[in-house]
Amino acid sequence: MTLMNAVVFPAFGPPDVFRAVRVDRPEPGPGEALVRIHAAGICYHDVLSRAGRIPRDRPGQILGHEISGVVEAVGVDVPAGRVGERVVIYQRLYCGRCANCLAGRQDLCRNSRVLGEQGGGGYAEYCCVPERNLITVPDVVDLDSAALAVCPVGTSIRALVGVAEGKAGDTVLVTGAGGGLGLHQIQLARALHMRVIAVTSSPEKVEAIRAAGAHEVVVSTDGAFSAEVWRLTGKEGVNVVLENVVSTTLGESLRSCAARAAVVILGNVEARPVSLDPGLVIGRRLRICGSGNATYGDVRLALHLMATGAVKPFIHAALPFRDVGEGHRLMESRKTIGRVLLKGW
Repeated sequence: MTLMNAVVFPAFGPPDVFRAVRVDRPEPGPGEALVRIHAAGICYHDVLSRAGRIPRDRPGQILGHEISGVVEAVGVDVPAGRVGERVVIYQRLYCGRCANCLAGRQDLCRNSRVLGEQGGGGYAEYCCVPERNLITVPDVVDLDSAALAVCPVGTSIRALVGVAEGKAGDTVLVTGAGGGLGLHQIQLARALHMRVIAVTSSPEKVEAIRAAGAHEVVVSTDGAFSAEVWRLTGKEGVNVVLENVVSTTLGESLRSCAARAAVVILGNVEARPVSLDPGLVIGRRLRICGSGNATYGDVRLALHLMATGAVKPFIHAALPFRDVGEGHRLMESRKTIGRVLLKGW
């Protein structure tokens, strides 16, 4: 077998638990493609997995689901012409046969998993996936940027457009606005002609948040921001909330809402239950919705918006794969402005 470089975590623990190893390079079977990985983003989901805070995960795996690269080889039943193609990988491995898959909602497939949850992820030189998971990257989009097309950009499209059904003229509240999701959500909402109120607990991130296009920035170091949002909206409230933090912000987000607003939960930073006021939800007729992976359509829209410059990826740092522990430390510090990428050995 041919060997490749990879990074694994032999046990749950802090960021320094990662180890660089040499493992067998996967070989593409029928209907599969081998991708030489150019870059892999570090999602907070990876941080929770490494720390043992996602019950279904187990140590010893190759993490990573935000992957861009070049097709290196293909198995039988895959067109040879795909070799050399620049691609981003759709992150969910799905059955393709259930009602959700057949309806184009592979993100809801009950017989699926996110790439990297059980190994075979992007913290390596190569990964092997079904050909159907390959999405072509437009020539004008560089592969560093493309690594963010599925998550966080596509994920944000699913939340704002697919779940909240946001429309031009809406006012959108973004929590955790200076992070990897928030900065891209601001640009997306602006591209769709929505007003954006951004909330951050980090004064040092205000400049980047404004550069992303936020109309208003609320700095809330104590977590109490609803009164200011209420003032900024003329006591009308916001139409959509994109909740990236949840654990310390959900109550204030609900109090910031207009009647019939949609509150979309994407994050679970502290991975713990939260409480809410049912009377507030009932009184304002609020919709509280969960949102997760993008659909194929969301990813293609993400790539189009990136190709046209409507959404410009925020990359805080690009580190060698061997420094993945430092990348996880940066993510846990919550001081990053945008995503941390891994690339090169």
